[in-house]
Amino acid sequence: MTPRLAVVASHPIQYQAPLWRMLTERGVVEPTVFFLSDHGVAPTYDVELDREVRFDVPLVEGYRHQFVANRSPVSRVDSFSGSVNPGLVRALAGGDYDAVLVQGYAQASTWLAFATALSTGLPLLLRGETPDVALAARQGARWRAKRSVLGSLVQRAHGCLAIGLRNASFYFTLGARPEQVFWAPYSVDDSTFAAGGAEGRAARTERLTALGLDPDRPVVLFAGKYIARKRPVDLIRAMDQLDGAASLVFVGDGELRETIAELAARRPWMRAVGFANQGEIARWFGVADVFALPSDHETWGLVVNEAMAAGAVPVVSDVVGCAPDLVAGGAGAVFPTGDVDALAAAIADLLVPETLVAARIEAKHRIERYALPVTAAGIESAVPG
Repeated sequence: MTPRLAVVASHPIQYQAPLWRMLTERGVVEPTVFFLSDHGVAPTYDVELDREVRFDVPLVEGYRHQFVANRSPVSRVDSFSGSVNPGLVRALAGGDYDAVLVQGYAQASTWLAFATALSTGLPLLLRGETPDVALAARQGARWRAKRSVLGSLVQRAHGCLAIGLRNASFYFTLGARPEQVFWAPYSVDDSTFAAGGAEGRAARTERLTALGLDPDRPVVLFAGKYIARKRPVDLIRAMDQLDGAASLVFVGDGELRETIAELAARRPWMRAVGFANQGEIARWFGVADVFALPSDHETWGLVVNEAMAAGAVPVVSDVVGCAPDLVAGGAGAVFPTGDVDALAAAIADLLVPETLVAARIEAKHRIERYALPVTAAGIESAVPG
C-alpha cells in the first residue's frame, strides 16, 4: 500500500506547488496538503511589493489538498498568531496517515501539528528554512529561549528534511542524529524556467533595443522586491564602478521604487521595468548574463534557483542561504555582504567572457543537483513505509 503523507503548509506558494504535483505524479507516496490559509489563491496584497499580486502559475492544481478553517481574528501568513486552525488536529489524527510533513515552525498551527503528531505517534517530518545557528543566534534572547524547545522537537522528530548545507548543519547543531537528516534541497520548477529563459535569450536583442540598451553589452539583472534588506542600491553603486561595461536591468517593485527610478533616470545604462510575474521573469533571466542578489538576509534565495535554471550566472552576498550550495565553487561569485567594492569586482570578474562561459556551464550542472526530482526523492525516503 502506498504510504499516505499529510503535509502542513502555510498557504499555496508558487515554489512549492510543483513539488506537491511531482510527489503526486511519482506515486511513491500519496500526499495531501493541508493549507492554513488561502493567501495567494485570489489576488493578494503583498506588503513588501506594495502591490496586489496574482501569480500566473497554477497553485492548487494537480494534487490533493484541503484548506483548514482559520479562526485567527487577523488572518496573516507572516505572524505566529495569524494562522490558528483547530480543525487541523482532527484532520491529522483521524486521517490514517503514515507521516506528517510540517513546513516551518513560525505559526501557531504548525505547533498544533507537532503536538498532534507527537501525542498520537504519527511520524513527524520537519522542513524549515533556518540556514544555521549563527544566523538564528542574532535574535539574541529570543533565540536562546526557543533553542531548547526546537532542540527537543528536532530530536523527537522522525526526520529533518535539509533544504541545503547550512540547514543540515542547523539540525545537527540542535541534536539531530545522522539517520534523522534527509536531503531534500530547495528547488523550483527548473523545466519551466529553462523554457522561459530560452524564450528570453531568443528575444534578447529585441527586448534590450526596446529599452534603449545596447544588445551587444552584457546584462546584469536584479529581480525581486525593492526593499532595504535586498540592498538594491548596493548593486547600482557597484555598477557605477564598472563605467558602463554592462547594462543593468531592474525587475520588481516595492517601497524603494521611486529611489530606483530616480537612480535609473540618471544612468543611461540602467533601466527599471517594474513587476514581472513568473512567466515573464523567466524570460528576463534568459536575457541576463549575471543575476545579482546582494541581500543582507536571505534564508535561501529561491530566485537564485530560478535564475540559474534560466541560464543566468549568480553573484550573491555571503549571507544568502544558498551560497555554499548553488554558487560557491565556480557556479558564480560570493561576496561579503554590504561590500560594494567587492560586489563590483565580483561582477567584473564574471563578465570576462571565458569566466562567464565556465560559470554558466558549472551553474547548469549545479542546478541539476538541486532539482524537483531530487527534492521529491528525499521526501519519499523520509516517509516510513
